[in-house]
Amino acid sequence: MSHGIFILDLDRCTGCAACVVACNTENEVAEGLSWRRIHTFNHQRLATAPVYHFTLACNHCLEPACLHNCPANAYRKDPSTGAVLIDQDSCIGCRYCAWVCPYEAPRYNSDVGVMEKCTSCEQRLTENLPPACVTACPTDALRFEREDDPGSINHPGFPETGLRPAVRVVGGRRQTAPDMTAAPIAVNVMSPRSPVGWSGLKSEWSLWFFTSVATLLVAWFAAEAAWSRAIPAAVFAGAGILAMAVSALHLGRVTRIWRAMLNLRRSWVSREVVLFSTFFAAACGSAVRPEVTGSARWVIAAVGFASLYAMDMVYRVRGQPVLTVPHSAMAMLTAAFYIGILTANPVLLWPAATVKLVLYLARGERPSPGGTLLAPVRIGVGIMPAFALAATGTVPVAAAMFGAVIGELIDRAEFYAGLRFLTPKNQIDTDLARQQSDPVWGLRYGA
Repeated sequence: MSHGIFILDLDRCTGCAACVVACNTENEVAEGLSWRRIHTFNHQRLATAPVYHFTLACNHCLEPACLHNCPANAYRKDPSTGAVLIDQDSCIGCRYCAWVCPYEAPRYNSDVGVMEKCTSCEQRLTENLPPACVTACPTDALRFEREDDPGSINHPGFPETGLRPAVRVVGGRRQTAPDMTAAPIAVNVMSPRSPVGWSGLKSEWSLWFFTSVATLLVAWFAAEAAWSRAIPAAVFAGAGILAMAVSALHLGRVTRIWRAMLNLRRSWVSREVVLFSTFFAAACGSAVRPEVTGSARWVIAAVGFASLYAMDMVYRVRGQPVLTVPHSAMAMLTAAFYIGILTANPVLLWPAATVKLVLYLARGERPSPGGTLLAPVRIGVGIMPAFALAATGTVPVAAAMFGAVIGELIDRAEFYAGLRFLTPKNQIDTDLARQQSDPVWGLRYGA
């Protein structure tokens, strides 16, 4: 299939942003959203590195992460142009497509509660006209052609994660600056930059609450199944309903929440929604039906653990600069830790607590609101009583469990506060830092 491809000539692009203005005007983009943006490599103007500009919008990838991962199946690929388009009537505003796209193409419009993005000016393509950004470029740095395969991109500063973006980067000037007699100026270029609208725990507090409660519910049900005891139906159901209601606050269009289950084949979000909903309904049913056997309860518990696995995989995004799997706040690991405490089983508790402690200590940065101040609380209250319970059994289960929940809430908060996704800006920061530390590295790319 012939595919529309943007050609970006770095030798011609001056970063004037005429393409951005043309895009906003042609598509009547809401103020502050800007479907197309300019990203400058070496915006600090370091003397030891080149300066050039990427003008990027949606790259209409041949393997689009947004389309594959959207739980609501709101994306489609136009067979005639290859453009990746979003149906705003199907979008639920979960913003997951913005997480998985390394080019920050999908933008959340808070006024209408849905995502929007570059369409390659579909209305112009149908009239055999190039996109507005191409027409407005005064230096002919941006062109639009039709080809069968865009190939791959291997250029410093451009995120390439195997999605086959429909863009070709040409030119590039010299990839390293001339030899300098003075020592390079020390500049911190590795500090991560968050996507516009992303504020970590502040924006994802509802998910922090839901995932924390969901993990506790799965562990609680499994522990009661191990003891062949019935869970208190009212408390269990109330906690689950509250958690799911709070999680819906993350959506821009809550009334379309049912659409989150539509992409079960490819989206981990859909799998998490379906699996946890199935677990919760079955667990509540078993609580009011005493005839449910022990083996059936273990099947329900297995579905619960499958939902936690899907939950962990939701945050494992291609190319992200921080590890989420493995992580000390992983839902499956936390559930195993809780079960070990609730059943006072040292065979499960020792390895779960040890892995949690090692993974937590291995993380250097503490991005929580309290920074390093909460680390002693997380370890001393959240993990050490569990070790004492496993070793001596003298610590009451209730006390160890209470401390564990407090510790896990802190750890999960740090998880969201430190969550990062690949973007053009932090790809530029990473490659610029690499080029500064190893000038020969840039020569491998050639012009």
